[in-house]
Amino acid sequence: MNDSGGQTLRVRFNQFVRAPLQRVYAAYVTPALMAKWMGLRAITDVSGPLDRPGATFVGVVFGPYRPRSEVLAAEPPVLHEMGGRTLLEFGYRWTARFAEKDDGTEITFDAEVRFPAGLIGRWVRRSEGGGRMELGMRQRLAKFAKLVEAGET
Repeated sequence: MNDSGGQTLRVRFNQFVRAPLQRVYAAYVTPALMAKWMGLRAITDVSGPLDRPGATFVGVVFGPYRPRSEVLAAEPPVLHEMGGRTLLEFGYRWTARFAEKDDGTEITFDAEVRFPAGLIGRWVRRSEGGGRMELGMRQRLAKFAKLVEAGET
């Protein structure tokens, strides 16, 4: 539970990328590539390099829905954490840890999504249950891996 009485979903999984650590991290913090793997129309209003704490950006999702996100922590090339809040106190925090493994890079991805208290929060929480949130995140990171492995950085 969070302070507002809402609920929090957490997931953790690993994604292997057949590319060197430095290249994977650089790709992860590149706004144009981020929009592709996150399934956004665009990343706009970037306040500075996304490998630095305090940098902010806006993700263009659809219509007027444009949540602002912030880099909360960054230790290139091994750690990147970002978070944000949207309408009705929905929020997220994503932590990615990068490590050399075999002939590439392994990303350990921790995600936390906060849902507000009340009817809307409960409805969205139920719709995200059953592993849908985790599946969506796994699909996004798998897409990221394919883009990096194909040389898009």
